[in-house]
Amino acid sequence: MSIHHLVALDRLLSRERTQIHENWVSEILTSWSTLHPNTFDVVEMRQHTSHLLEEIAKIFSAYPGVGLWEFGQTHPLVRIMSEFSASRAIAGFTPTETAQYVMCLKSVLILALIRELIESPTEMELNLAAVEDVIGRLTLVTFSAFVETRERIILQQSASLVELSTPVIRLWDQVLLLPLVGVIDTARARKFTGNLLEAITRYEASVTVIDVTGVPVFDIAVARHLMRTVDAAQLLGTRVVMTGLNPEGALTLTKLGITLPQVITRATLRSGVAEALALIGRRIVTVASSPS
Repeated sequence: MSIHHLVALDRLLSRERTQIHENWVSEILTSWSTLHPNTFDVVEMRQHTSHLLEEIAKIFSAYPGVGLWEFGQTHPLVRIMSEFSASRAIAGFTPTETAQYVMCLKSVLILALIRELIESPTEMELNLAAVEDVIGRLTLVTFSAFVETRERIILQQSASLVELSTPVIRLWDQVLLLPLVGVIDTARARKFTGNLLEAITRYEASVTVIDVTGVPVFDIAVARHLMRTVDAAQLLGTRVVMTGLNPEGALTLTKLGITLPQVITRATLRSGVAEALALIGRRIVTVASSPS
């Protein structure tokens, strides 16, 4: 398709750009206002869409034809839409709602072209194909940037959850507690083992209580992860007290031939903490209330 075939599109984007822009903004507001009220600034959106329309007009003014061009990574539209998609992902929009931003422009341009070229079907077909091509590619850029941002957010949230779900608590001088809750996989095991070893070194812990009451599945993989953690902790000179081991976990360890000769096991966290304190010469006593 040669450039001169898009005279009508060029004319529309030059002569009627203000009206096209207003129609586009109106379509976006209709789509977003109900689903995401108060999550975007209308003035800022008007400025953004105006800038975007200006860049899109530049593409149409030098459009070589369907399949004869690509958005380079340094193209202004790629940068504009990447930043926009990232902001929508952070604001909680869905991919479809984000893509509607450019799809609304597509519907506005199509209606304008139909009115302009109602008596020139061949020229209309060429111009509509160009709109479909450019807006379609821009939509893909929008989706790609949105997904990339969402994946980054998910990874950050996962890292935060792992950090929060593997706390090492200093119970007393020389006594640490590692309460494990939830499923234990390789990544999480590596994380809590690293945190524990660092805490043992920092606090010169003599005793570490590992509580597995909150671990829902105690299979062979979990057992192996825990044994590596126990072995590493003992190499740093700490005694390990394991609490909350359920019958299923005990059977799993037995099947693996793990006897835990140097690990003290207790049924509950309460008894485990009492044992840990006893190992450092401390104990919990009841203090008589003062006479009134």
